[in-house]
Amino acid sequence: MTHNFSEKAYNTLWERIVSGELRASAPIDIPRIANELEMSVAPVRNAIKRLEADGLVAVIPRSGTYVRDFTIQDLIYGYELVEALDGMAGYLVAERVAANDIDGLELEVRLTSLVDEMEQNLAREHVRQWAELDARFHQIIFDMADNALIANSYHSVRSRMKLVLSFISPIHVDRENSVREHRLIISAITSGNREEARRLCQNHRSLVRQILKSLLA
Repeated sequence: MTHNFSEKAYNTLWERIVSGELRASAPIDIPRIANELEMSVAPVRNAIKRLEADGLVAVIPRSGTYVRDFTIQDLIYGYELVEALDGMAGYLVAERVAANDIDGLELEVRLTSLVDEMEQNLAREHVRQWAELDARFHQIIFDMADNALIANSYHSVRSRMKLVLSFISPIHVDRENSVREHRLIISAITSGNREEARRLCQNHRSLVRQILKSLLA
C-alpha cells in the first residue's frame, strides 16, 4: 500500500513539474501535498527522493525542497545523452529484427499507427497530444531494445526532455518534418538496417539540441 501511495505522489508531482504547473524554483510543501493526496508525509518524501534522482527537484538542507531551475545548457547536456541513447536503442531494435527476435511487420504496424495519430495532431492547438504520442513512439523503441541500462538511463532524462519539448515545440519544432523522420526510422528499424536506424534516431534528436544551442546563442 505504501508503494502505491508513493507512486501516486511521484506521478502527481512529476506531471505538475513537467507541465509547468509547478514552476522552476517553486517550493514544494510536503505536508500540504500529503494532505491534498490524503496520505501521510512518508510516501511523499519517497516520491521527492525519486524526483531528486530524476534531477527535477533540489533538496536544500535547512531550507526546503524546490523545483529545480534548469539552464538551457543543462538541457543541452541532457539532449547530448539522449542522442547517444536513441541511436543505440534504434540499432539494437533493428538488430533484433534482423535476427528474427522481433516481428518486423508487427512492430511496423504498431509504430505506424502512432505516427498516423501524430500526423492527425499536427495543428498547433494539439501540441500536447502530439508530444504524448511522440513520447510513446520512442518509449516503445527503448523497451524493445531489451537493454535495462539504456532504458533506465533514458528514463532518468525523459523528464527534462518533456520540459524542453513543452517549451520549444509550439514555436520552433517542425512537427511535419518530425513525422517524416519517424516514418524513416520505422522503415530502417523494421527492415533490420542497424546502422541506418542508429543514424536516423540520433539525427532525429540532434535537431532539438541544435535548437537549444541557437537559443543559448
